[in-house]
Amino acid sequence: MAWLAPTLYYVLSVGALGVTGKLALRHLHWPDLILWSGLGYVVVASFLLITGHTSIRVTAGSWWAMLSAALAISGLIALYVALGHGDATKVSAISAAYPAVTLLLAAATLSEALTVARVAGVALVVLGVIVLTVAR
Repeated sequence: MAWLAPTLYYVLSVGALGVTGKLALRHLHWPDLILWSGLGYVVVASFLLITGHTSIRVTAGSWWAMLSAALAISGLIALYVALGHGDATKVSAISAAYPAVTLLLAAATLSEALTVARVAGVALVVLGVIVLTVAR
């Protein structure tokens, strides 16, 4: 159960990100938000390096880490661009459909089971996204 608390924090923080990002975009442009996010990452990375929690090294997993970083950065840019043009509730709802992508990629690359229950769960997520985006 060590995964539950950080997962719940992730849900809260990503949910709040749609609102805080939209509020920031009232006065700034998406590159400004990326700058502030990047500065935050520099502070955290510096702390981890200084305290010995990590070190700069290249291993087989480093390439996956680099791809993960590229996806996180480009995804955040896409979110801020979308928030700059759309309603926070619609943008956040549609972005919440990512479990469908995770389900398919985890089945294809991690050999995780593609069960009826998991497919049904993702179908419910997608249905929820549709309801949230067409509701007025």
